Amino acid sequence: MRTFTVALFRPAEYLEETRRVMEEKGFEVLATPFIAAEVDEKALRELGRLDAEVLIITSQTAASILLERMPEIFEGRGVIAIGKKTADVLRKAGIESKIPPKFDSASIYAHFRDELKGRKVAILRSDKGNEVLLKLKEFVELQEIQIYRIVKLKGEEQKRAVKAVVNGEIDAAVFSSRMMVQAFMEVAEELDVKDEAIRSLNGIVTIAIGPPTRDELSSYGVEALMPEEYTFDGVVSLLEDLVRVKGNQQF
Repeated sequence: MRTFTVALFRPAEYLEETRRVMEEKGFEVLATPFIAAEVDEKALRELGRLDAEVLIITSQTAASILLERMPEIFEGRGVIAIGKKTADVLRKAGIESKIPPKFDSASIYAHFRDELKGRKVAILRSDKGNEVLLKLKEFVELQEIQIYRIVKLKGEEQKRAVKAVVNGEIDAAVFSSRMMVQAFMEVAEELDVKDEAIRSLNGIVTIAIGPPTRDELSSYGVEALMPEEYTFDGVVSLLEDLVRVKGNQQF
């Protein structure tokens, strides 16, 4: 039977591991980063004066930056991680964290707001974080420090990926963030194939890692599926289930 081809869009530092997992499951993978992270040096310096009892870490990237550049920030503080992968990054460095039942910002707010009430809390994340966490200001003394910026990538590699989707070379496309969706659509617009890209995404299996990404795709008119667990393990499980039903892949 023919190979099921998946276009995988996530930051470069996570692509190879995810590609390997998907290829071991029998998928052919087109892996392309559409965003990259730039550390905000000024924000990191501000962390030296941080007055917080609890840290909220909303991505693997934020966890990795802090562990590399300022590991002492975790000493004597409680930690909440957005999900299992972020918690795993921290655990490997000996830092235990709590995670919400669903791995997104809205679940952090809903699950921990009572526990955090009246405490000093710092959100350490990118400049494109979900605003829902800022609602914690209703209950806590809150700081938000944007320790890195997300930069959209629009080079030849990204153009090739958009063309592959438009040209029908892809069976499924996986988007891992709102910014990834925006960057993809901006490249499609620069190539003057945005409408074709949207039609193509609606004609294949398009998967969003979680609700914010699904909503971003919907704003462009793309209907996306979403895994039960908002992780790439969840994405892989969803793809395996879909392919088994369609009979396009031998396992």
